[in-house]
Parts: sequence; C-alpha cells; structure tokens
Amino acid sequence: MQRWTKLVVAVFAGLAVWVGVATRSGPAPARAADHGDAPNVDGDSGADIADVFLFLDPNDNTKVCVLGTIHGFITPGEAQNFGTFDANVQYRFDIENTGDFKADQSILITFDERTAAGSPQTATVRLPNRKTFTAQTTPPTLSTQPTTQNVQLNVDNTGVDFFAGIVDDPFFFDIPGFQRFVATVRAGTPDATKLTRGRDTFAGYNVMGIALRMPLTMLQSTRPGATTQKIGAELITSRKTQTVGGKTGAIKASGKFRQADRMGNPAVNVALIPFTKKSSFNTATPKDDAAGKFQADILASLAPFGTDNAHVQALAGLVITNGDYIRMDPAIPNTGPKGGTNPEAAYPNGRRLADDTIDIILTVINNGNTLGDSVDASDVPPQDQFPFFALPHQPLENTAGGVTVDDQTRN
Repeated sequence: MQRWTKLVVAVFAGLAVWVGVATRSGPAPARAADHGDAPNVDGDSGADIADVFLFLDPNDNTKVCVLGTIHGFITPGEAQNFGTFDANVQYRFDIENTGDFKADQSILITFDERTAAGSPQTATVRLPNRKTFTAQTTPPTLSTQPTTQNVQLNVDNTGVDFFAGIVDDPFFFDIPGFQRFVATVRAGTPDATKLTRGRDTFAGYNVMGIALRMPLTMLQSTRPGATTQKIGAELITSRKTQTVGGKTGAIKASGKFRQADRMGNPAVNVALIPFTKKSSFNTATPKDDAAGKFQADILASLAPFGTDNAHVQALAGLVITNGDYIRMDPAIPNTGPKGGTNPEAAYPNGRRLADDTIDIILTVINNGNTLGDSVDASDVPPQDQFPFFALPHQPLENTAGGVTVDDQTRN
C-alpha cells in the first residue's frame, strides 16, 4: 500500500500539471477498461475495445508505443475460433497533439479474412504520414506452447514496428468485488472489505492485441499554433453495414465505416455512465466530451462516493475538458521492466501495461485516500521488450490426476 501511496502522489503531480487551478464547473472522470461495456458492443466482440495504452519505450525513449486490445475474454481452448481480427471492422488510433479535442492524426488498421482456422491474417496499416504497409498477424494455436510472436521491425522502411495477434489480457481488476463495494456505497454503508477478495476477473483469459512502435517525432505536432508537446490517443472501432447472404453464407459489408466503440482513459463507461447512455457514449466523440454531454451523468454516479470538488475537477481534466484521450508528456522519462514501472511516468501520464489504473482511480475518487481492489498485477507479467504484451494462455497439457481449481480459468 505504501508503494501505491507514493504512486498516487506522482499521479497528482501529473494532474496538477494537466488541470492546473480548477476553473470549470461540473465534471468528471475517466473511463474504465471497456470489455463488454454497452449494448451496442456486447454482442459485437470484433468491435469491442478492451483497453488502450500509450507510453515511451523504456528501452528507447525516442520511440513511442501505441497499443490496443479488442475482443476480451477469449478462453485458450477457443483460440482458433475467436483469436482473429474482424475483417469488417476498422481499428483507428486518433492522435491529438495540439492541446484541444480535435484529432490531428490517425492510424488506420484493417485485416483481411482469415483463410483457415489458425492461419495468419494480413493487416493493412495507414500511418499519420499517409504511408501504408502490410504485415502478418501471429496466428493462434491450440498447442500447449504459444506461437512465437511475429514482431515485424521497420516495416517497409517506415520506421514503424508492428505486432498483431492473440495475447494474455493485460488488464487486471476484480469486477465482482468492485460491484459489491459500489452496492454498499449506494446503500449508504460503504464496506471496503468487499474489495479484498484479490480475485482477478481477467486471469486466464486472452484478448486480441495490436501494437505499434514508432519515432516520437512521427506523432508530435509541427504546427505553429500548437500549445503543448503532449500526445493524446484514443482508439475507435468502426463497422460497415453487414448482410448475410449468398450461397456460401458469407458476411458482406458495404457503405461507410460507422463508429461502434471508442476508448481513451481507463475507468467510465463501465462504471460511471448510466446503462441507458452507454451505447451513446461509445458512439460519441471527444468534442461531445468537451461540450459536457455526459457531465451530469458522471457527477450523479460520483455523488454517492463523496468525491470532493477538487478531485472531481482533477478527473475532469482528464476526460471532459479536452475530450477523452490518454495524454502523455514525452518530457517525462519512462524506465523499468514490463514496459515501464517508474512512478513518475505512471497513469495518467499515458498508460503502461503494468500501471494499476484501478487503484489509482479509486484513490482519486476516494479523495486521495488510498483505496484499491487487492489485485495489483496481471496474472502473467508483460514482457520487457516490444510488443510488451505477454504471450497468450494456452490449453493445458494432460494431467494424470485431473485439473485443480488453480489450473482452470479463474475469476
């Protein structure tokens, strides 16, 4: 807990820089990991965003890593069925680098149809400089050992490194414990012991991961009017209109891509947007955030927690003021294993795979008093090198005495 107390101090140092003196009325926080967060994507796994990460490569701070995960809760035994990117979905990272809510650059990614179970797909990537390249995904397998990650460096001499494939879900959080705690808060009898189960809802599950590493200068603004050197990122998934037909029963897509899901900061649509507006939040924009479209709803959700105005304003600086982007200051070094672990570069200064965002956000909501869910790390630690995603869970080998509870997917 002492470690997280120090981290929260670092977090508020970052918030002070971002928010400054609270001058706006109204406000609210960030969003939680998105896995299945709204009716419009609950039945659309291929477009359902799980998490977004943005950080300097701790091995070379002149490079920035942009990571996203989609289609959560893939069990190892279903990897060849579900371990694929939807060919009818566009995955877009919007980059904001001038200090407002408008996206200044985009990275567009699409995938072709897989040709067989467990076969690789071809990704087509359009960079902010309009250059385009293609790259192969890492195919899933039902072997007891995962396929070696197909990390492609400096693809087509673009200076960009790329990976896409099935990986361990890096998010860690006790959802039942949190919901039970929230129920006690709303009942007027807050019981923090509900957060002491120490059960990671995401342990044992895989997710589809996309990772890009590129020169920092590729994402920084060169415009004369830029007011910041910070880089913001938001992941958007969009889908074309689909019909099922033809002799083969194939899904055909037509028309323009239409937004299905979005995510910037960790911690809101799941926890702070009312059910009737969750789908609307997913299809909204940072401009809507900055205009306060969901402000009243977020405030109403925070009210039972007793979050004071100063902390509400700090959270507002992340998600409302200039839209829901994860923002990173490249002047703050990122160091350490697992994609970075030094407190100075922790969320909300971007987001790294090992950052315990839930504990950080709960502590802020709790007016700076340490509060966490007793799940402090992913069940499989991130790797120390790009793409940083841990290898996926695989189906277990036969065991003479059968499986134990600890051998099974657990939550």
